[in-house]
Amino acid sequence: MSFLAPWLLYATVLASAPIIIHLLNRRRFLRVDWAPMKYLKLTLKANRRRLRIEQWILLAVRTLAVAALIFAVARPVSSTTDLAGFLRLQGRASRVIVIDDSLSMTHSSGGVSAFGRALQAAEQVLRALGPQDSLTVCTTSRPRSPFVRHAQLDSPDQVVAQVLALTPSDVASHWASTFAAADEHLQSSVFPIREVIVVTDLWSSGWGPDMVDLADRWATDGVTLRIVDVGLDPSENRRILSFAQADPVALVDTEVRFLAEIRNDGREAMLSEQALVSVNDVVQSVTLPDIPPGETVEAPLTLTFDEPGQHQLRLQLPQDSVPGDNERFLTVDVRRQVEVTLVDGDPGVKPFDSETDFLALALTAGNSQWKAQQVISSDWIGQPLEAPDVLVLANVDQIPPERAAELEALVQAGMGVLIFAGDEVDSQAWNEALHRDGRGLLPARIEQVREAESTGLIVEPLADSPLAALQRIAPEALARIRPRRVLEVALPADLPEHVRVLARWNDSKQTPALLEKRLGLGRVLFWTVTADRAWSDWPIEPSFVLSTRLAAQAVAARVSRWENLICGQPLRFPLDAQTLPQSVSIDRAGSPEPLEAVIDRAAAEGPEFLLPSTRLAGAYEATWDEPGLGARSRQFAVSPDARDSEPERVRESDLPRYLGQLIPKMLRFTGESLSLASEGTELWRSLAFAMIGLLLFESLFATWIGRVR
Repeated sequence: MSFLAPWLLYATVLASAPIIIHLLNRRRFLRVDWAPMKYLKLTLKANRRRLRIEQWILLAVRTLAVAALIFAVARPVSSTTDLAGFLRLQGRASRVIVIDDSLSMTHSSGGVSAFGRALQAAEQVLRALGPQDSLTVCTTSRPRSPFVRHAQLDSPDQVVAQVLALTPSDVASHWASTFAAADEHLQSSVFPIREVIVVTDLWSSGWGPDMVDLADRWATDGVTLRIVDVGLDPSENRRILSFAQADPVALVDTEVRFLAEIRNDGREAMLSEQALVSVNDVVQSVTLPDIPPGETVEAPLTLTFDEPGQHQLRLQLPQDSVPGDNERFLTVDVRRQVEVTLVDGDPGVKPFDSETDFLALALTAGNSQWKAQQVISSDWIGQPLEAPDVLVLANVDQIPPERAAELEALVQAGMGVLIFAGDEVDSQAWNEALHRDGRGLLPARIEQVREAESTGLIVEPLADSPLAALQRIAPEALARIRPRRVLEVALPADLPEHVRVLARWNDSKQTPALLEKRLGLGRVLFWTVTADRAWSDWPIEPSFVLSTRLAAQAVAARVSRWENLICGQPLRFPLDAQTLPQSVSIDRAGSPEPLEAVIDRAAAEGPEFLLPSTRLAGAYEATWDEPGLGARSRQFAVSPDARDSEPERVRESDLPRYLGQLIPKMLRFTGESLSLASEGTELWRSLAFAMIGLLLFESLFATWIGRVR
């Protein structure tokens, strides 16, 4: 038997307290002779043996209760051996050692991180292994790329040096894929005895029931799983869950809003703490709102950029017990102007005869930062599809399925789309290509055009609605919006979460006027009225200018499907097939050596360069030379995966939920010494129950022997 807290055994001297009290109480009595005492002495003499036995039993029970309490607090472990004996197997074995280097391993206590303890534990495991065994060593951030593969450990010093040189990553753990990679290493091993040793902090993130099937197969195949637990219970921690650009488009010399989601996992409130915001390495301080314990708060931030192009942002919280989740990176693409493509399905000859003339005027009048390009629908369908910030489809008769698929991909990536109804719209073709039973771009199925009897526009009271500002104008202005015809749509009884009605016509049916659908990073707004005066006189009302600008600003976005990543995701960027570079170099700020990206010529969406996995957070820059065009570069922001620092640990009793029939052998390393706690079952619960039983027995027995006889 061994103890996880052996220094507490010094308190066993307290078990002598009942004996000392007993001896002191014996000395308190004075001897006084009294005549009737001789008769009492005769009675006591007859019962002395029984009384003495009862007193000794009572004294022993009290002493054992105190000893049981001390032993329980010292956390005894049964069936222990030394580490070498614990790891010894009958025969030559194929071993896979997995070292957890996920973000939660940066959790520190007393100046030592869980990752530091993991390296010490891994070193001792390596030095205790047999020299003839086959050994594979990998980390959770790169489980399929071990730095030791099927090697014999004749001299552990070289492998130990490689282990001690490891650094923690900012990637979240995912144990199903890690165990699958370990299984692949075992399948290619040569020795029949197979074992996996996992050195981890046992924090709950990454553990799930998707591991059960593999674990059950390991149990059937006789694979041994040993878990070396180097973690501690979570302590005070704050983390940035997200940091994003709130305004769809960032423009030069215009305030741009950002939103950070910060969680306080500690037991005390965060009271107006200072955070640091870096813009291209220029640092400024911002004051965070108060965050109660266990709560998540959105912290707004406003910045202004005086130059177009890409800008790197970094948000940092004050240091705490898990430094890995205290920062977030963001790449912002600042534009000189917003690009809008107006696809006209009903062009005209005279001014304001075309379907998009009023839209072009509303979006560009008095605002040089909007650039509107009008194009006839037949020409637009025949041209290669570009990705403006906003695409407007006004009274377009139909969209070919191929173009519809391209549109969906761009909206998924962040492009905004405005759709206006009209007489040219082919309802059946639109439903087949763009609604697709709710899977396409259209928020609702198109039914028919009908005459309208509306007395105005009603804006739904939604706080985040693009038309929220219309609720602040005079009601008479909205009452003057009276369409003569509207396009009816069919909405399901229960709207999906990503579909909303933002405004309705004030008629008996409360006909939808504006619908919204969120698709990936983009949004689609669908007006059931025309953009010209064919169905209403709204385009000549001032509210038309305000409404169309609000709608366009809400959906406007720069396609940014590549620049902002979370650790563990691949870094990629499309390349021109005609000017493919020979190589692409990727630099991470603060890293001494650049990374070499892979050029994938057979990617599904066209040629691209690819860094399969990002292991560390930070600002990245890719540089390459395009033949005939010269040097090019692109910046990326990779943020830590804060999900990994969820403040909860996996208990030994929880493991069957994840490992099924596989029963792991548990080891514990606290870092207090350079020896591992050996295998065994903790006995403190049994001792606690024994102590409670002794106390109950003591109370009943003391009452029984003290009865009047």
